[in-house]
Amino acid sequence: MKKMLPVRFEESEIEEIRAQAESEGRTLQEYAHDTLMEAVSARAHRRRDTLDRVLRISEGLNRRLAQ
Repeated sequence: MKKMLPVRFEESEIEEIRAQAESEGRTLQEYAHDTLMEAVSARAHRRRDTLDRVLRISEGLNRRLAQ
């Protein structure tokens, strides 16, 4: 089931988003949806990568502290 997510933009922001959507041959709604989902996915990947890096870096420290 699809749900709506009302989001407010300044008029200038809407025009910028609309122009980009039109340049890609997509509707404003398609463009906004896809762009938001791409941002969510990218943020999740960055978070996961950061957590993995912290775990790798702290692994040696944790081992030394446990001794």
